[in-house]
Amino acid sequence: MKRVAKTSGLFLLLLISTSLNAQTLEESLNKAFMQMDSAKSVPAMMSVSAQFEMIADKWANEWSANYYAALSKVIVSFMIPDAKKKDLLLDDADKYLTKIKALNSESDETWVMAALIINARISVDGQNRGMQYSGEFNQDIEKAKSINSDNPRIYYMKGSSLFYTPEMYGGGKEKAKPYFEKAEELFAKEDKSSTLKPHWGEKQNKDYLKQCDEK
Repeated sequence: MKRVAKTSGLFLLLLISTSLNAQTLEESLNKAFMQMDSAKSVPAMMSVSAQFEMIADKWANEWSANYYAALSKVIVSFMIPDAKKKDLLLDDADKYLTKIKALNSESDETWVMAALIINARISVDGQNRGMQYSGEFNQDIEKAKSINSDNPRIYYMKGSSLFYTPEMYGGGKEKAKPYFEKAEELFAKEDKSSTLKPHWGEKQNKDYLKQCDEK
């Protein structure tokens, strides 16, 4: 049974690889992004991550290809419970982050990704890592904001960070909500016509806003 499953997996990867050869970068990213948007299980998200990895391999010098490879690794890390596996995935994400920094360090989205990876590191063990990484997270957020203060993911991520910060340390729903509201306004104005320009996070932001209103 394991051999059949492994063979099926290899066949699927072969089909994906063949499909990539007939597509442009934008077409490949759009297709993988749509699948990522609907992936609800770890296996489904792992499959999407594998697609983004192949895209990044094919278009190694394209910023967006490496960006989404990093993003997919972070999303999988949020979905699995094992702390060691989370960190291994984030190590992979950091490798792609190094590439996107080299390709375009002046993009606000480069620093959004840096902050996202740090935030994921904190979530692995918030009690012990909060103090260690919070300063770096805030620096990356401020760097992104200095480049483009209208990026909704800046406020979404700041809000999500405060959402999980205990009230005694300046966090909580009330402190987080204004950031989610700001992000909602900016998400509504964002150009979502192509994945070459990242536009993820709106659904998650709406979910957080609902939770902020719950008593």
